[in-house]
Amino acid sequence: MRQPRTAVPFAAALVAICALTPSAAAGSGPPSVLLLTLDTTRADALGAFGGRGTHTPVLDGLAARGVRFTQAITSTPLTLPAHASLLTGLAPPEHGVQVNGTDVLPKNVATLAEAYSARGYATAAFVATLVLDHRCGLARGFEHYDDRVPGEPTAAHPDTERDAREMTDVVLQWLQVRPAGKPLFLWVHYYDPHEPYRPPGVDPKASAARRYAGEVAFMDREIGRLLAALPGGAERWLIAAVGDHGESLSEHGEPNHGIFLYQPTVHVPLLFAGPGVPRGQAVAEAVATRRLASTLLHLTGSGRVAPAFGPGLPGLPGSPALPGLVSGAPSPVYLASRYPLTGYGWSPLEGMFDGRFKLIVAPRPELYDLAADPGETRNLLDRQREPARRLQQALAAARRSFKVRRADAADPELARSLQSLGYLSGSGASGKGTLDPKDGVPMLAELATARALSGKKSWKPAIAKLTELVRLNPGSVAFLISLAEVQLDGGQGDAAIVTYRRAVRENPKRDESHRLLADGYRRQGRGEEARQEYELALELNPRSFPAWRGLADLAEKAGRPGEVRSLLTRAVAAGTESVSLLEQLAKIEAAAGDAAAAESHSAAARRLKAGLP
Repeated sequence: MRQPRTAVPFAAALVAICALTPSAAAGSGPPSVLLLTLDTTRADALGAFGGRGTHTPVLDGLAARGVRFTQAITSTPLTLPAHASLLTGLAPPEHGVQVNGTDVLPKNVATLAEAYSARGYATAAFVATLVLDHRCGLARGFEHYDDRVPGEPTAAHPDTERDAREMTDVVLQWLQVRPAGKPLFLWVHYYDPHEPYRPPGVDPKASAARRYAGEVAFMDREIGRLLAALPGGAERWLIAAVGDHGESLSEHGEPNHGIFLYQPTVHVPLLFAGPGVPRGQAVAEAVATRRLASTLLHLTGSGRVAPAFGPGLPGLPGSPALPGLVSGAPSPVYLASRYPLTGYGWSPLEGMFDGRFKLIVAPRPELYDLAADPGETRNLLDRQREPARRLQQALAAARRSFKVRRADAADPELARSLQSLGYLSGSGASGKGTLDPKDGVPMLAELATARALSGKKSWKPAIAKLTELVRLNPGSVAFLISLAEVQLDGGQGDAAIVTYRRAVRENPKRDESHRLLADGYRRQGRGEEARQEYELALELNPRSFPAWRGLADLAEKAGRPGEVRSLLTRAVAAGTESVSLLEQLAKIEAAAGDAAAAESHSAAARRLKAGLP
């Protein structure tokens, strides 16, 4: 990826700021802190980080009045584990959260919000996707955690996310009514650059790269609106902005992110601005974005709680340097992706990056010289033995240093439910994880072809293609689910049930697999089995709109209106954000003569869907 034009070495940045201290710059009291996480934002999506053809004046302006890290590297290219690293300072093996949707942050892992709360800060978070639902553990330490994300696609929310305009609106509304008197740690998550790319004002037929850039520009505008309305003025806030991971716009054959550890998905923007932060500096060393937590605590005078979060980032006052930088040798950054295994049954990946050379540990290992080959096209493993040996040693040392944790286990009741239906309580893949993702990714094009065939109702060739993909990837949940869906739509219901059950056994903690199996049972007229799977899906994800909808449909078909009412009431109480559920419940309450309840549900539906009559 392109490097910005004004990057300077760490030593030069340190000389420029050595006289500064957080307390000297911050005024009489600690500043409020705004953490902006930019989901799916690659470094070259911003002008300040070398992007061309981009329009990000707000974030570029923040970078100009602060410090930017031109080689910031995420721990992993997936939303939930990457955010877990940002909020704990730990690598994925240390905090235990390695994939979306199933892993929960262990209760004995300290979070940044807990640290700020202990220092007397008010804490609040606003997230834009259910991937960061409070049940995943990141809400710990936040007094206010707003994860009210639509649970069903609608015209206003086709992708079950909150766009940047909505995110800024809800944050500003909350800021107007929040109690004053304490400094605030505020985390705001923007999700717009995530696929699908549907930015306002951009032709939906434009190239993926242009639509992606449009999403980033839209996010940037809304961040500008947020900054303009911050109480006391944005200049008085300590602001950090960071990408959780990047996006591969089909580089290396990867359509988006999650699989590979190449630069498009791991090289992200990272910047700081505000009290105690020098202006107009750039740090060129490779740094891990998970060092952000410790750095924020140091910059706000909270150094005594920072050691739990490891060393901070170089180039900022009061923040201890990364190990190795004093001697001039860069400290390599650890990388990992477990999604190839849990999603497709392929080999997981690990890596180390020192700012020039990157080692990727795979069935066929790779070594790249980013200075000479920024596109990572020439594997130098057999020709650059010294960098390879050094990074292999650094990886071994990192592994030895990790206090490895597993994500929190399912509660006993859930474990019993899984076992009663014939599922193991763990999760994983039976594909042994031996296939190199480099060999697996071309199969994703075959998967897209099969889905296109099913869209044309060409069931037989679609089933044949998917059956072959499953044969080659027996542990792939993604391929199994796709095959089962086409089998079900193509009239092979019994075969679809068998395939769905295989997918559930591969990862029994994935609520979506249970819900899809339940849908299959329901379409086959097997109501009791469907009910069991819907209920299990809800044990895993209490806000699953499709699971609540499926249970209500079963009750309605059985002629049990009281049960329908109870189910919809429970769905709303669980926090399910659904216009259709609220509308139906309002009608039920009105028919039952409870006008107040009916109006309450109607009002909630109107808030979700503008213009609802």
